Amino acid sequence: MRFGLNVANFGELGDAKTQLALARDAETAGWDGMFLWDHVNFPGMRPHVDPWIALGVIASHTTRLVLGTAVTPLARRRPTKLAQEILTLDSLSQGRFVFGAGNGMFEEEFDHLGDEGDLRIRAEMLDEGLDLLQALWSDDDVEFNGRHFSVKSAGMGAPASGRRIPIWIGATWPRRRPVLRAARFDGVIPILDPYTEQISPKQVHDLRELIVEHRSRDDRFDIVIPQMGRTGDPDADRLRISDLAAAGATWVLDAIIPGVESLDEIRARVQQGPPNIE
Repeated sequence: MRFGLNVANFGELGDAKTQLALARDAETAGWDGMFLWDHVNFPGMRPHVDPWIALGVIASHTTRLVLGTAVTPLARRRPTKLAQEILTLDSLSQGRFVFGAGNGMFEEEFDHLGDEGDLRIRAEMLDEGLDLLQALWSDDDVEFNGRHFSVKSAGMGAPASGRRIPIWIGATWPRRRPVLRAARFDGVIPILDPYTEQISPKQVHDLRELIVEHRSRDDRFDIVIPQMGRTGDPDADRLRISDLAAAGATWVLDAIIPGVESLDEIRARVQQGPPNIE
């Protein structure tokens, strides 16, 4: 089991210097990863920090943390620009970057801003965009003709780190289609509807069974639990984490959300380090 931080990118955390300070605290305290939300208009929250710029700063000032987005709505991005940004972060982090992708949730961040509001169409754009990204991460010529994206270009080059960049897919459980999408890649970040609820070990077990049934590859696959908070009872926390691990979870992330805690409280919790489950 690995432990990370699932960090909002708005409110008191909507500042790149604050995010960097949190990342340094996390690395010193022994956390394994830090994953930033990718919101541009989260309802009722200001300001927002661009997670891609913040991750570039963090990658340049850390050496061990796994870094990524959790998650980026690919439908509001141009895959060609996104491919370049991901390759840059792969190089800056020396192979510590994970790309988290999904459809997005709030209408305030799509049709209210002039982006695609239809979830079905965003799902089509996600599937096309993921295929196009992987084609662009190579030295080969790319000719891609989809419903939403068309590219005829030289590839952007293989990742500088020399490894395949992992892709984790956000999925609302128990919807099957997002989980089956995730089975094609390297990991899944499951949430429930409503997203404030925590996924149970039984639900993780069922999700893992579906992944195993439909996954054609036998390499590493991560099940990333994004909403693990502390209950104030260390024994109860250890038991829950152990049960999640037994069900198939490979990462547990502590949610870091402004408004729930003050910035001082957030930093103190991060400085305590990950849960001790030994």
